[in-house]
Amino acid sequence: MLLTSARVRRSLGAVCVALVLGATAACGEATDSDAKESPAKERPSTKESPSSSPATSPAAGKEGLEKLIVTKVKGFEVTVAAAGEVRSSGAVTASKAACQPIADLVGTVAAGSPSDTVYRQLVAASEPEDMTASGVLVGLSSYPRAGAAQALAEVGKAVSACGGGFTTTSADGEDTYSGVTAEDGPTGLDESLAFELTGSLDGEKIPLKYALVRAGDTVALFYAMNPFDPASADIAPTVTAAQIARLK
Repeated sequence: MLLTSARVRRSLGAVCVALVLGATAACGEATDSDAKESPAKERPSTKESPSSSPATSPAAGKEGLEKLIVTKVKGFEVTVAAAGEVRSSGAVTASKAACQPIADLVGTVAAGSPSDTVYRQLVAASEPEDMTASGVLVGLSSYPRAGAAQALAEVGKAVSACGGGFTTTSADGEDTYSGVTAEDGPTGLDESLAFELTGSLDGEKIPLKYALVRAGDTVALFYAMNPFDPASADIAPTVTAAQIARLK
């Protein structure tokens, strides 16, 4: 579902509230419990942060990605996207061609042309029935050689080109985004970028937060939003730190 207010408000479930703009993803079954837990920690951010360590090898298909994607983070409940809950390529179209890489992310389509992608949704576990609970969608994608770096480059160009905003169309209707602002991305791997996309719901500005981090031929995507408590739409450093630790 996209930004249209009636659909958003009718369709929200407590565990999906943080991730509904531009995504049908990630309200599925609980994931396995054998993942590593990363301690909460703050870390400095930059839009690009070359790593001094060798780049991570490409993941071996979905099975390899399932072993790498974060599945346990202190303070969050983790679920996987059930079949059919993640959009296919081309489901969301931008009014400006230059903004299509961002529209793909809005439609829960991985950046660029990955070989495989898996998703997890993390929702704050402290108040699981609270409709203002914060959450983060995490996607992990593997790419053919050089495809991961190209994917980040394309998103970076879109962020630079689309600061004035754009509209999107899909089977769910049309949504307007009034601006795109670059932010500092997480550090610790080969490169990263982050941005805030500003949407609108019932006349209220709704920030959508995105961050992408590349480790060799693998890209981690982080996405957070909350239409009921826009100020809480942050990508928790605990989540990014946990995923980055699994990719090192």
